[in-house]
Amino acid sequence: MKRRAVFLDRDGVINVRRPGGAYVTRWEEFAFCEGAPEAMRILQDAGYLLIVVTNQRGVGRGLMTEEDLAEIHRRMREELSREGVLLEAVYYCPHDLDAMCRCRKPLPGMIESAIEDCDIDAAGSLLIGDSLSDMEAGKAAGVTGLFITSSREETPAGYRTAPSLLSAARAVTGGGQ
Repeated sequence: MKRRAVFLDRDGVINVRRPGGAYVTRWEEFAFCEGAPEAMRILQDAGYLLIVVTNQRGVGRGLMTEEDLAEIHRRMREELSREGVLLEAVYYCPHDLDAMCRCRKPLPGMIESAIEDCDIDAAGSLLIGDSLSDMEAGKAAGVTGLFITSSREETPAGYRTAPSLLSAARAVTGGGQ
């Protein structure tokens, strides 16, 4: 039986974006968005697998290594584990804009890989993100998008919205805990 998942963008949804478009290149620059661990626990308790899908162009631009990124994700998972949250998987695209890859959102490659790897029911799943490219990637993979409106982008038409991941989790689950 296929499982339901919530695909989560990272920067701006799980962790706070750095000012001026700077990249999170080491753990000391990472800070969870308010309520994000609680939101993820609510979604997990509702039976969703939690899968991160994140563009990490800083690797492709040489601002950090894949080892630096792996350390950030290891520590993020460790902190979430302390809150009772298990991430099923973390998928990332390390490529710069001109790389011609299939994994960089708005293309659906990361989501499609996760659907296959984790036996996910795309139609019963959700992508929560804060950019149009997140929404387009989810749509291309057959996953419903929910747009976090605290983003720096104008809200795209035709998507459910919420002001934060915590609000989104409560809306999706009918109130949470």
